[in-house]
Amino acid sequence: MGLFERMGQAIRAQVNSLIQENQDPEKLLEKAILEMEGELIQMRQALAAAVATQKRTERQRQQQEKAAQIWHERAQLALNHGNEALARQALTQWQIYQSQIAPLQTSLQQQTAIIQKLKKELLTIERKYAEMKAQKSLYLARLRSASASQKAQEIMGSLNSSQMGTIFEKLEAKVLEAESQADLIQHKDPLERQFQDLEGQKQIEAELLKLKQENWDG
Repeated sequence: MGLFERMGQAIRAQVNSLIQENQDPEKLLEKAILEMEGELIQMRQALAAAVATQKRTERQRQQQEKAAQIWHERAQLALNHGNEALARQALTQWQIYQSQIAPLQTSLQQQTAIIQKLKKELLTIERKYAEMKAQKSLYLARLRSASASQKAQEIMGSLNSSQMGTIFEKLEAKVLEAESQADLIQHKDPLERQFQDLEGQKQIEAELLKLKQENWDG
């Protein structure tokens, strides 16, 4: 169940209770507006946190790219001085940093999509909130004419949208997926790890040969 769907259910429950107790509809609506204001604050905070996470990921990606470039240049320098063993060590470090770039890029793409959806949902909620405040008098007139809790529930139902909470559910699913992938990486099968080590060594040798070829061509 989405965040705003839960909020809407809570508001409708309060509507039913207060209508049955013959309490002031104006106070009821003010309370509903305050509830939505609080949820808007939480939504903006969630968006700000998502943007901050994206910026951190982008910095990490840039750092990995810079480090990979440095070690690649060092491998070239070592070869220029005829030290192939040192060049191979430098390429091992280059490979470590290079392997982190693609996952970070994937995370950035996912985070960008999430932020876009958060912004879209926030705009929708802000628009509904503004409409509710602008039509406060109309809502009050309708609330005062509501003689049964069922009617009040129908009125307050216009303040809720099940789609408002879907982005949080998708965000949570993305987080769980990322955590599962991280857990799998940390617990790789030993056989799989051996083959990955062999493949990594093959990549290093190929890059070393490429650097040698560049030296010969130069």
